[in-house]
Amino acid sequence: MSSLRRINASRANGARSRGPITAEGQERSSANAIRHGLLAKCVVLENESGPCFDDLVAQHTERFAPVDGVEFGMIEEMVAAYWRMRRAWAIENRLMEKALRNQPPGDEAARIAAAFSELAASPELNLLHRYEARLHRMYQRALYNLVFLGECELPNEPSPISEHQVLQLPSGVDGAPTTL
Repeated sequence: MSSLRRINASRANGARSRGPITAEGQERSSANAIRHGLLAKCVVLENESGPCFDDLVAQHTERFAPVDGVEFGMIEEMVAAYWRMRRAWAIENRLMEKALRNQPPGDEAARIAAAFSELAASPELNLLHRYEARLHRMYQRALYNLVFLGECELPNEPSPISEHQVLQLPSGVDGAPTTL
């Protein structure tokens, strides 16, 4: 918890701030909210919708309201995993449609079962399901970490207990106490 002196100093400093004055400073300040774009460039493929990905980031950001860059990083992990999972679902859908086209006309349930059997015999479906399971775990782990970060309280000030202390160890070879 912050001390009253620190709180008052922060308020006084904040009251004096008038923001950037020069055009260069204002331009730099206006870019503060822009993300680095690293995830968007490596997660969203050319034929996929960048605005849809940005909407997904905005939805997660609005839902979880990150308080700092660490929490926002967890949200980026979640969104990247979810985006890739959706891609895996689309790939699975295309594989199934292709396998269905190879089936003879007749009972639809029998055609779907035969198409599934054909896919199950190939390595593509197993690989896709492994990817999907891994992406789901990534999403869940990032969600867990985000919730955990929101629940734990980190101290604002150093604890006097954590100050450097001399540690006494058992006697050394010559019988004198050893310190670190």
